Amino acid sequence: MVDLLKKELELKLGQNIESRGDAELLAHAVQETIDNEISYNTIRRFFGVSSKVKPNKKTLDILSKFIGFKNYVHFTQTYSFRGRKNLSKNIYKTLYNEDKEEIVSLVKKIKQTPEDFVSFIIILIRELIYNKKYDILNDIFNQKEMAFNTFSYSDILLIGNSTGLLLRKTPMDKNYILLKNYNFVIGVYSSFVDYSNLNGYYGKWAKIVLKNRVSEDMTIFSSAILQLKKFLNQKKFQYTFNEQAYSKELHPILCSRLLSLSYLNSPGQKTEDNLTNYIKVHSKKQQIYIDYLYELFITAIYSKNIHLMADLIKIVETKRISTFTYQKVHLNMYYLMCLFYYQSINDKAELKKYLKLINIDFFRYSYEDFTGLLFQIFYYHQARNKNVKQFHRNEYLKLVEELNYPYFNENFLLEYHNK
Repeated sequence: MVDLLKKELELKLGQNIESRGDAELLAHAVQETIDNEISYNTIRRFFGVSSKVKPNKKTLDILSKFIGFKNYVHFTQTYSFRGRKNLSKNIYKTLYNEDKEEIVSLVKKIKQTPEDFVSFIIILIRELIYNKKYDILNDIFNQKEMAFNTFSYSDILLIGNSTGLLLRKTPMDKNYILLKNYNFVIGVYSSFVDYSNLNGYYGKWAKIVLKNRVSEDMTIFSSAILQLKKFLNQKKFQYTFNEQAYSKELHPILCSRLLSLSYLNSPGQKTEDNLTNYIKVHSKKQQIYIDYLYELFITAIYSKNIHLMADLIKIVETKRISTFTYQKVHLNMYYLMCLFYYQSINDKAELKKYLKLINIDFFRYSYEDFTGLLFQIFYYHQARNKNVKQFHRNEYLKLVEELNYPYFNENFLLEYHNK
């Protein structure tokens, strides 16, 4: 079955895997299609380009998912030895005819089969975006098969982040029909919050969604994004959300963003009382979803709010915090905040602990440049060698220029830990 998997991978890629370049191409295609990272060296070993070793379960699952199956077990159980039509071939054939009804029909058909619908829909979305078929894409997102409540939250994140990453590279060319589509707005726009482009396409999207009034929660969401944009551009903003951070109807991460904005708006306020009430409202059976703290972690870092950091650490250490698979990214953001806190109070033992726990590569693509900038600040203040310090200063300034947020400048780096 491993040999059959290799054959299907090469068919999907359209070429044999015979060199390092081929392996890198497949690794990139896997990441772009299903938002899973796999090392090109792992692929080289899998195909025997370098030393041949037995692949582990994780490798087999990722590669099986790339060709349209849920995992390797699903591949072995459902693969037809007589010849199974590849999902991509089905898609390309249908797209070639440019028949909207035929494409929508294929979506409905695949949703009812044992196929991995999420991988299928990501491949389809990718091809429609590349071919700028936004009207067809809009029709697909209008189908009941794409309704938010028909997917797990992990699947929504997978679809949203894969699609968001593509649209970051392939802008919609002033065709914003999708920003009126509730399934697209809730599934893609709100799950891929592009911190790198608040002054670019994503900030423009937020204005359009706010104007379109797609739904009440997306109106609040967009307004919050635009207020954060004002803060990063050093413009005054008026906090208008009152008690909405305590709402049980809004998404947990949105609640955390709303509470974060209140701290940005009034930086001198005491954090402990607010957080105590916030945790009390959102806790269930003495447990709090880490989603409710996610935006608070990163806000505490870039606002240099040492008191908020300390209070958040106390909460995480004394409360039961949920950490489902998708929430491991959230936990990683917490580790980043801990690095800044313990660096600030010069606790070397705790610093060492969290340096072992954090995974630098384990941040969502939408936060990639933003967290990269924060890492350069941390490394700059860790460095004891003049040349190393200069290197991280230069890397920081490159990211400052790319992000183009006036809030971040050289003084922000140099004076980060100044009282």
